[in-house]
Amino acid sequence: MNTPQVYIQPRISADDSIGNLLLQAGKIRITDVQNILSLQNNESLRFGEAAVKLGLVSEEDISRMLADQFDYTYLVPGEGGFSPELVCAYRPFTQPAEKIRILRNQLISRWFGNGKKTLSILGAGSGVGTSYITANLAVAFAQLGQRTLLIDANLHSPRQHQIFNLDNRAGLASMLAGRADMSSIVKIQSLSELSVLPAGAMPPNPAELISRGMRSKLMSELGQHYDVILIDTPAFAEHAESASLAIISEGSILVAGQDRTKYHDLEQIRDTLNGTNAQLIGTVFNQA
Repeated sequence: MNTPQVYIQPRISADDSIGNLLLQAGKIRITDVQNILSLQNNESLRFGEAAVKLGLVSEEDISRMLADQFDYTYLVPGEGGFSPELVCAYRPFTQPAEKIRILRNQLISRWFGNGKKTLSILGAGSGVGTSYITANLAVAFAQLGQRTLLIDANLHSPRQHQIFNLDNRAGLASMLAGRADMSSIVKIQSLSELSVLPAGAMPPNPAELISRGMRSKLMSELGQHYDVILIDTPAFAEHAESASLAIISEGSILVAGQDRTKYHDLEQIRDTLNGTNAQLIGTVFNQA
């Protein structure tokens, strides 16, 4: 299902100072401004810091106003109805979100900055956080202004429809079977540059659907509409189509989980992809 757009406050003048934004949002009144300015001058504080110190607004209010100043979209807990796992959407100023942004920037400099568009996120096994990494990476790219598509290609135990609160009756499986078209892609209105293609109903033959359906024609068509395409995949060690997705994609990164992934699993993935067209460009060690 679509979620409504979320804006902090429509601007009514060219003045986008914190004070004016707080006034527009109804967080402070005109009569509060003089008290804030007085404390600001007396204690050499920023306007927002003074407003917080007087108890007129919260730190969260100031963060939202700063985000509006710099055209940076994020949500307060509960907005959009998404999973709290979306740290880049709900808690963008925390360390987990910062680590996702570091990964995003590395991918831009080493991969997407070279004209590539498609990346599969491979999980060394189940429970290593592949869907979490993929979803937050997608949000982080969208926050950067990149037209981003997240494809849930885990046709065994899909999670992206749960993370983004979407209807999963139609999706990738239906599209690959020829029973749905691009209308199955859902634009996430509250994160305006992000679109998600959920997995859809689980088919009896996911490996065959992926192998014969997600070929160059489909990926080329999607590439005409998006700057970044991220593909969430099933556990590599458990399902054959993960290797197919690695080959079909322009490149892949591998997610390994702390205390979950064995060195033997990584060797097996390396050996499986050796001699194929798959390009493994890096590994993410997930400590969550």
